[in-house]
Amino acid sequence: MWATLVSAIAFGVVLASIIAIAAMGFTIQFGLTNVLNLSFGSIMTVGAFAAYLGLEQGINAWYGLVVGGLTGAVVTLVLGRGVFRLYARRGAKLFEMMMVTLGLGLVIDYTVQAISRNNVYQFTVLQAAPLRFGPIIVTPTQLIVIALGAAIFLALEGLLRFSRIGKALRAMAAEPSLARSCGIRTGQVVIVTWLLSGFLCGLAGVVYIINSQSVGYTTGQDFLPLVVAAAILGGVGSPGGAAAAALLMGVVTQVVAAFGSAEYSTVAGFGILVVVLLTRPSSVLSRGSAETRLTI
Repeated sequence: MWATLVSAIAFGVVLASIIAIAAMGFTIQFGLTNVLNLSFGSIMTVGAFAAYLGLEQGINAWYGLVVGGLTGAVVTLVLGRGVFRLYARRGAKLFEMMMVTLGLGLVIDYTVQAISRNNVYQFTVLQAAPLRFGPIIVTPTQLIVIALGAAIFLALEGLLRFSRIGKALRAMAAEPSLARSCGIRTGQVVIVTWLLSGFLCGLAGVVYIINSQSVGYTTGQDFLPLVVAAAILGGVGSPGGAAAAALLMGVVTQVVAAFGSAEYSTVAGFGILVVVLLTRPSSVLSRGSAETRLTI
């Protein structure tokens, strides 16, 4: 029983690393723009397929991380500064914009489905013998995923705390109008936010298929609920909170899968979110207040 618990926690850390990369990108974008971007999962899928196509053309799978991230950044910027901004100028409110993102996500998903002909493709990299650490058995790929998640978290925290663009981003997330009156170039900050969020989104899509070793048109959307839950549970606009929530959800879902049933693992993760929302509803409901405005 002890060995099973330790192994489940280890696998939970691997899953949490993937959730955290995506959730940090999601929470940064949501915290600044106030757009609950439900096309985020679809962009993860696009980034994952970009890496897969690169692999088919002979690009190293690990370089595919950059390919997927850049693809996600470009797609997100086009949607954010193109489609979303257009609807915002036409008076779309928070709920209407959420529906727009949902519709765009469906368009992307079904376009990918049509192009891929509903196939699931294998994405295998770094085939090596598993490593044993006591009762824990992990692959080198899983260790790289954990290290990558930790490195991205540290890099993002450093960017937000010590760089000028990071400080400007935090200022805009707190009070856009005051930041603008202080001379911060808000338009440039929004562009950086879309690019950063999109890069992490595409990167997370590639990391996810590296771990699962397959990619299909539902890849991102299947993973999106855990990402949104971690972002909300950790506090909107808080990368550190998103990473901590991802760790909690990853471990809980894997422990439940190990001792109960895999079908209930995701339910357990959302159970944590429900409890938090019941005890601390202001963490999300405040985003939909009358004073909240889209920053696009």
